[in-house]
Amino acid sequence: MKIGILAIVFFASLIIRFLHLENKKKSNEIKTKMLERAKIAKRIQAINKSSHNKHKISRLLIKMLEEFQFHDDVQPTLTETEIIEIEKQINLTLPLSYKLFLKYFGDGGTWIYTNSIDSIRNRSWLSDYRNELNEKIELDNKEIKVDSLLCLMSEDSNGGAWCWLTSEDTKDGEWPLAYYSLSDKKLHFKVENFAEWLKILTNSKGEVIRELDLDYQLGLG
Repeated sequence: MKIGILAIVFFASLIIRFLHLENKKKSNEIKTKMLERAKIAKRIQAINKSSHNKHKISRLLIKMLEEFQFHDDVQPTLTETEIIEIEKQINLTLPLSYKLFLKYFGDGGTWIYTNSIDSIRNRSWLSDYRNELNEKIELDNKEIKVDSLLCLMSEDSNGGAWCWLTSEDTKDGEWPLAYYSLSDKKLHFKVENFAEWLKILTNSKGEVIRELDLDYQLGLG
């Protein structure tokens, strides 16, 4: 009888300990989520208070922050100083819309909805990871230097990549983007600027290229 009572006490203590650990785990999870929400709220407030709160990308960034649960492995935001240093390293002035993205949302991520976006710290040029390409690449019957194509992401699930057309001269400094297709080694579906690209992404929450390639001309899998 004594052994039976001891066994009951032992198992009861195990159950109490297990419940205590589970409650502690849940408490930590709730605390983490609350801290994350507070951080996101702070970023949204910073956007609304900034001098760029009327910029067309600001509403998109707020929406993306409000839907942060759809993203995975988002990298930390960058400071003005860090962005300036990166611009010096690549000898280019980044588009304002992209700098606002880096400052208020983050430096890319494994999944932004269903698209990956590289860290600008990687400085991924198409010519670096596609060294089999010729010096120039075709876009709408025009030729563009491959070494001027800075990748927004170096490779997606289809083997292609969205690239900034850094050599294009625009009045507002907003580079267009175009999609590099692995199937024909050409550029397709030119998008006017980063804000337009993000608009497609936030509205569809799917791969941007699939939203544009409605006729399946690229033969995406």
